[in-house]
Amino acid sequence: MLAEIRMQLSEYEVIAITRQNFEQVFKVYDANQDFFMLVQGKKATIESSLGDIDAIPPDCGGKQKVYISIWKGGKAIGVLDLIAGYPEQTSFWIGLLLVHGDLHGKGIGSKIVRAVLDAAKISGYHKAKLGVVESNIQGLNFWEKHGFNIMGRNKNIVVMARPVV
Repeated sequence: MLAEIRMQLSEYEVIAITRQNFEQVFKVYDANQDFFMLVQGKKATIESSLGDIDAIPPDCGGKQKVYISIWKGGKAIGVLDLIAGYPEQTSFWIGLLLVHGDLHGKGIGSKIVRAVLDAAKISGYHKAKLGVVESNIQGLNFWEKHGFNIMGRNKNIVVMARPVV
């Protein structure tokens, strides 16, 4: 699915996130500390966020993970973490989408979502799923705007999904 995302986001540079480039990518995390305070109750640090590189759900293989940074003009402007073929073979799970805080409200997040959905369709996926902390009203509104509907709740997480069309 990575190749398809790159094709859909051709105006950006799409780079896999590694330990070697994480310090530069972390600038996107750092510009979203309000988000981390809301969902984690604490600020993100490089050390606490490095675990995202290898984090996958149980019963998933590492090859299912797509953990990428989106760059424009030599700067990381976005982070996307998704698991292909999870929780079902025909679905994928969006674990994280961050856009640099200085660029909020400029349509970049929406462009990334459309690109991911188009790439998923090309790749043969039928459903996109994700979870949003229920107190993250801005996040809930963003995903609803992109056609995601509430499917259920798991503790304080609102599970949302939409067909890939």
